Amino acid sequence: MKVLITRSEPGASRTAEQLTRRGAEPVIAPILRVEFADEIEVGLSRISALLFTSPNGVRAWLSGRSETDLPAFCVGDATAAAALEAGFSKVRSAGGDANDLIALCEARLVPGRHRLLHLRGAHTAHDVAGALQARGFEVDEAVIYEAVAKDQLPKKAAQLIRQRELAVALFHSQRAAVAFTALVEDADLSDHLNTVIAVAISQAAANGLVRSDWAAVKVAETPNENDMLGRIGFDL
Repeated sequence: MKVLITRSEPGASRTAEQLTRRGAEPVIAPILRVEFADEIEVGLSRISALLFTSPNGVRAWLSGRSETDLPAFCVGDATAAAALEAGFSKVRSAGGDANDLIALCEARLVPGRHRLLHLRGAHTAHDVAGALQARGFEVDEAVIYEAVAKDQLPKKAAQLIRQRELAVALFHSQRAAVAFTALVEDADLSDHLNTVIAVAISQAAANGLVRSDWAAVKVAETPNENDMLGRIGFDL
């Protein structure tokens, strides 16, 4: 069974390993390329914690800065793992989505006492800073990377779709789903997706797809890769 991986590296290779272990044939064809900011000019003197909503945020931070002594509040376990690997020692995972991260901050931090810094990409599905500010927190933001859509559908993805050899396509972000939809339309291949199952990490990601194009669109029960694989019958 051929499974298309649309996420960028290094996450794509880790997903491929998981699929290979489960007997599937992974096909890596990133739809986005991640570009880190050249410089990250933010002051940390009044910051109590850093907020990360993706592993790319952690990697972008480490590409331009070396500070890892502040607590890192992470949206999910994959992001938390990236933070630990990067050298952060005080890491908390919300184990879910942006709403879970907001709840974690409310539970562990005090408005008026703790000032937060959200290190994010140029395109976000949720306004984490705005939601926390509405709850009384002081929150700064810094855009430190951008996920840029490719100009055309990767050749191997286009070939598999055209020849109807693809069984499943995985979408780890709303941005990737939206970009994939546009690139498939540009390639005039939308009609070739009706035998393919799309699996999205969240409802937001699923909303970036045209459901009528697909044999089915499935959404992970919780926003993590194990649940995504479980939706296509690959349980741990």
